Amino acid sequence: MEKKNQQILHVVSVFVILTLIFTAISQCSVAQTLTSVSGIVKDTTNAAVPGAVVKLFTGIDSTSTVTNTNGSFSFSIVKSRQFKLRIIALGYQSYSNSFVVSQTGPSFSVGTVMLKTSSTLLNTVNIVDVNPVKLKEDTVEFNANAYKVRQGAPVEDMLKKLPGVDVDKSGNVTSQGKTITKVRVNGKDFFGGDVKTATQNLPAELVQNIQVIDDYGDQANLTGIKSGDPEKVLNINIRPDKNYGYFGQATAGEGGDAQQGVLKKGEDNRYVASANLFSFNGDRQIAALANFNNTNTSLFSFGSGGPRGGGPGGPPPGAGSSSNTNGITTARSIGLNYRDQWGKKVTVYGNYSFADNTTNTISSSIQTNNSLTSPSVNNVSNNQTDGKTNHRFNFNLEYKIDTINYLKITPNLTYAGVNTDQTQSSNLTRNGSVLTNYNLNSTLNSTSPNYGGTVLYNHRFNSHGRNFSISASGGSTWLTQTQNPVYNYLAGIATAPANQLISTDVKLDSVGTTLSYIEPLSKRSYLEATYAYKYSKTTSDKETDTLTANGNRNRYNLLSNDFYYTFVTNRFGLNYRFIEKKYNYSFGVSAQPATLIGHSVTTGLDTRNTTYNFAPFARMVYNFSRNQSFVLNYNGSNNQPTYSELQPVIDFSSASYPIQGNPYLKPEFNNVLSLRYNKFSFETGNVFFSNLSFTQTNNKIVANSITYPSVYTPNSKLAGTILTQYLNAAGFYSATGSYMWAKPWEKRKYTLFLNGNVTYNNNISYISNVSAVDYAMRSEKNIAKNLILTQGARFRADITDVIDAEANASYSLTKTDNSLSTNNINNNFRTITLGVSGKNYFFKDWTLSYDFSKVIYQGYQGATNPNILNAYVERRFLKQNVGTLRLSAFDLFNQNTGFTTTQTGSYITQSESNRLGRYFLLSFTLRLQKFAGKRPFGSPGDGPGGMRGPGGFGGPPPAAGG
Repeated sequence: MEKKNQQILHVVSVFVILTLIFTAISQCSVAQTLTSVSGIVKDTTNAAVPGAVVKLFTGIDSTSTVTNTNGSFSFSIVKSRQFKLRIIALGYQSYSNSFVVSQTGPSFSVGTVMLKTSSTLLNTVNIVDVNPVKLKEDTVEFNANAYKVRQGAPVEDMLKKLPGVDVDKSGNVTSQGKTITKVRVNGKDFFGGDVKTATQNLPAELVQNIQVIDDYGDQANLTGIKSGDPEKVLNINIRPDKNYGYFGQATAGEGGDAQQGVLKKGEDNRYVASANLFSFNGDRQIAALANFNNTNTSLFSFGSGGPRGGGPGGPPPGAGSSSNTNGITTARSIGLNYRDQWGKKVTVYGNYSFADNTTNTISSSIQTNNSLTSPSVNNVSNNQTDGKTNHRFNFNLEYKIDTINYLKITPNLTYAGVNTDQTQSSNLTRNGSVLTNYNLNSTLNSTSPNYGGTVLYNHRFNSHGRNFSISASGGSTWLTQTQNPVYNYLAGIATAPANQLISTDVKLDSVGTTLSYIEPLSKRSYLEATYAYKYSKTTSDKETDTLTANGNRNRYNLLSNDFYYTFVTNRFGLNYRFIEKKYNYSFGVSAQPATLIGHSVTTGLDTRNTTYNFAPFARMVYNFSRNQSFVLNYNGSNNQPTYSELQPVIDFSSASYPIQGNPYLKPEFNNVLSLRYNKFSFETGNVFFSNLSFTQTNNKIVANSITYPSVYTPNSKLAGTILTQYLNAAGFYSATGSYMWAKPWEKRKYTLFLNGNVTYNNNISYISNVSAVDYAMRSEKNIAKNLILTQGARFRADITDVIDAEANASYSLTKTDNSLSTNNINNNFRTITLGVSGKNYFFKDWTLSYDFSKVIYQGYQGATNPNILNAYVERRFLKQNVGTLRLSAFDLFNQNTGFTTTQTGSYITQSESNRLGRYFLLSFTLRLQKFAGKRPFGSPGDGPGGMRGPGGFGGPPPAAGG
């Protein structure tokens, strides 16, 4: 019994001891664990610092967060009561401190941490968690550190990761649904603002941040009062440690097209040769670019470059991206960009660009023409070769005379030359019967020099806010053109003369000035008086001769024209502006008289139209916080008619679709209202952008399509044709809405994007028929309600030096409902696009790139659903990886074609064009770079001045992408 009692006592003792041990462990755990650690980060002015990176260290473990809009931060479940905090924020000195929490309780506050501003940039600090987005009044700024790309990649690769920014396969950049029209580097135009020249050639590793700006012009930037329709501008700021050094890259490659699995040489050779050199020496920056290829790679964008032809070939086919440009282009381009500081007061920057491109485009189209009684269908096949030569020179001189006076002078000079050879077959049918069937051979030669300049002067008075500025501009543009269309009529009616020689000489002279005076009413309110004047004069001498079989020339007076017109606008405005910390607003009113005077020497016709418009102006900016803003804009403006819309003589350069202007047209007046709401979350990194705009136009210039019978004796040349004339009409309006939402996680390793756009156009046109019995004309107004709807989704995975990939899907709908019967014409087109693209990095120096897209066309007549697959594999080698060898394959399924649709109240057109198909290319790229204080060549681990990755300066080889 005693032994049993001892055993029981022993068990109880063990139980008590174990209970005490577990209790002690539990108490120790409670003593070592905190449920939360919190604090507030402010600067020395007691203002909150949102977006600061806060790291908490406990032994070898660490965790991080960012401060919210109030500067607050919090950590939960801290494993030890001994920890260290480190706080980093751009523009402030870093903070570091250790804490030992002796007080009891589950939570602990470090209180308010004050950060001091920093006057130097710590380039060696690697910030893992950064504030990726900053929202300002008219600027969205993206921190390059938050959107990592493999070293050597071009800026274009970084743009593809930015929320709200889209880059299509042609390299065109849009932001929040609007096209980026100009690019700047460190706030100054780069190659005249040519967007793709910068985004496809500047290396992303140089970038400190990228800004998307709503730019209202130099004068508005000086005065602060912004009205009118802003231009979407991309500004790329270079890292300060990259402002001393040079970058160089040269690429050479050759390959061939592949048909039925056989690599073909000779005429089907593909080649590329390019070189880029960038030199930075503080304020002096020099860039030289050259590119020669036949892979649809265009170094510069000069516009359309000629009648009916496409652009000069488009951008590089991309890193695993087929050319998305119609036709096949051989391109030869060189350019030079220069920027420097001449003394302390003068800044200069300018560029010269040259391109000599040849593009062959083979296309076919089906155009269905609406009619009150008898619609027609036109089937056209076209083969056209355009040789285009372009020169562009831009220069800017900014002179800061003193602290109150500023002068900017901007001269520019451009030249465009086009030589076109065209063969075309056209078959126009009505009710199953052929109206006109012909073959066309045409040549066209044109030259168009243009020169002009702008002078801007600003004076800031000593009184607070009082300011005067004046801007003056002027220039001249010539167009000298000779065209020889030769028609071979096969069936139906012969409309235009069989052999024409059309000589056109057009000159446009314009001058204008804008004045602004601002008077402060208080510390926060200002009154602005403005005046703007613009005068333009267009003269055109068009001579049309018919050529006989033996070469004799006969003047054709009915198709010749000597016409000129002047357009004068005056704008008087009075605006009020009020500025507060969280909001500012401006409103005002302007009176805009406009006069259009025309005279035809050929017909003796004189015209004069005068209009008066009163337009209110309003702008409001409300900043809910540093990461949430709302902007409202309204403005009104005149829009003058074009020459072709005014000149009264019939243009028969297109046999089936002649054009005749209306000299009695009035200028359009546009009322534009736009709303923008942006929000960024510091805590989650979510980004939301939205835009809404509405445009209503008075005196909208619209087309009047007149269908003539097959027999029309008053003017036999019009028989069987569809003549386009122009009228002013009421009732036009357009509404557009767009949104973009992005959600990142795992420190932006993964991001989901959703974006959508909807546009509704209430288009106005007139459809007329001429009776075959009494030749009386019957006209009716047609309202074409056009809906364009697009919805897309993307998912990105970005793990530096491992994978950079994206899966995407989009659906678009284009639908038009006409108030007049369209006789069962299909007006509903849909496109579904599915794709995946990316780069995988393996074995340290190998890269595999791929880009696959599947396009499904619905509603297009005869359209195929192409599968486009592009890929390349490359290997870095040589000392410190300065060389790259790449094998590229483009359009492996050989299905790259282009389908488009155009819908108006008068017609619906479906078009198909050739594009560069399957080919292979082997290329070699050599890259060199050196920065001050860094080694001439870099390698992994070299730091900011080193080189790692396949891209180098200028990105991947142009023929294989970028």
